[in-house]
Amino acid sequence: MARETFRYIVVADDGTSHEHHTRLRHSNVASLLRRTVGGWLTPIPISVPDLYAWGDEDGHPKALRPNPVARLLVARLGGGDLPLVGPVVVTGRRGTTAISLTTTQTDAVLTALTCCR
Repeated sequence: MARETFRYIVVADDGTSHEHHTRLRHSNVASLLRRTVGGWLTPIPISVPDLYAWGDEDGHPKALRPNPVARLLVARLGGGDLPLVGPVVVTGRRGTTAISLTTTQTDAVLTALTCCR
C-alpha cells in the first residue's frame, strides 16, 4: 500500500513552529489536521491563493491560549489581525483541497515566521 508524504507547518501557542512530514495511509488529511489543532477544523482566511491556514473552530470557547506568533504570520499572509488561539497549521492548497506544502512554500512560510518572533 503506497503511503503519501504530507508536509505541513504547525505554529504552537507557545510560539514555536515545526515542519512536519507525515506518511498518510489513506490520504486522510482532515483527520491529521484535526488531531493537530485539537478539534474541529476551521480555515483561517488568508490572501495567499496556494496556502491554507487552519485552527480549532472551538478554540475560543475552549479558552485555548492566545497564539501571537500565528496571529502575526496570518497577518503577513494577508489574513488581517485576527485573535488566534491554540495551534495553527499551514498547508498547501489546490482549489478547496488542503495539500502538502511544496519546498518553495515551506521556505516562504518559514521565512515569514522569522519576522513574527
